Amino acid sequence: MVLLSVLPIGLAQTWVSVEEGLWYARSMEFMQHPWLQMIRWLRVVGDSIFAIGVLLLGWFVVGLKTGWSVSDEIDISEERYPRVQRTV
Repeated sequence: MVLLSVLPIGLAQTWVSVEEGLWYARSMEFMQHPWLQMIRWLRVVGDSIFAIGVLLLGWFVVGLKTGWSVSDEIDISEERYPRVQRTV
């Protein structure tokens, strides 16, 4: 989201602000350029990845609250997890 949309638009606004003035960089005339519209739509990629992460985190939290993502039986037997003897 930052690399595909926010940074390029911010750099373009900075460049135009230095060349033309802040009033033009923030105007609707500048912000409605076709290439800025395309860059703005690229933000959908980053937003989608973020939304998928939020949904997965929510699914995990619901699983913790309801108990189906936590196993009650934990095998800590000596065969499975042998203890390491330290020598000093």
